[in-house]
Amino acid sequence: MKILVALLFLMPLLFIGCVTTTDSAFTRKADTVEAVEKYVQLGLEYIKRQDYLRARKHLKRALEIDEDNASALGAYGLIYHDDGESELAEKAFKRALDIDSDFTRGRTYYGAFLFSEGRYQEALKQFELAAKDVAYAGRAQIYTNIALCNLKLGRNKPAIEAYVKTLKLDRLNGRALSGITELYIEEGDYEQANKYYNRLVRLIASQGIRHTPQSLWQGIRISMHFGGGQQVRSFGNLLEELYPESAEYQQYQLMLGNG
Repeated sequence: MKILVALLFLMPLLFIGCVTTTDSAFTRKADTVEAVEKYVQLGLEYIKRQDYLRARKHLKRALEIDEDNASALGAYGLIYHDDGESELAEKAFKRALDIDSDFTRGRTYYGAFLFSEGRYQEALKQFELAAKDVAYAGRAQIYTNIALCNLKLGRNKPAIEAYVKTLKLDRLNGRALSGITELYIEEGDYEQANKYYNRLVRLIASQGIRHTPQSLWQGIRISMHFGGGQQVRSFGNLLEELYPESAEYQQYQLMLGNG
């Protein structure tokens, strides 16, 4: 990473003699923008690694170059939030969005912050605004977040609609498949629950991943509804083998009358 930063600033010097007077101002501006972007990217990479000392160093450099850089401010908000500095985090997120109201990634940061603070209605508003950016690469995840906000607000129907939107954008979204399956079970619509659950099971098999306690418990309840005693026992045995301490296994035991 240090080599990358060093090269970033050495390369313009190597070519400075080739730049004409007419192009120099434009080139300097382009180099400055690139430098800020690189510092922010490095900062975000260190945040992912929870190396906040190095993250702060790079984000500080970005803001020294451009004190109104929305991306750097949004990233600082993430650090403040992890440090437990909620007021500073919110201030950073809001300033980033005041500078650039189209900063969708920053808006998702702010929405996630509000969700973590238990401010679900406010979080929902931010995610709904973010979802309007049809070019945003992470739009499927935004709709999953919208579903989670609605769940916290006790709104199952809008949550289902949000999960459906997620799955239109990303058919292999396991969290959405599990979430919508659970909601349809709660609604008593086992036909729909089974449809999405079958997709979830195929995804688990194709990717060679392990069932979660929730997915096994979903399989038990759906199988029981359709009278599949053998499947119920199969899911139950797997739940006991993999997750004997889970809340889902305790629910299974209660269902069998062993609780």
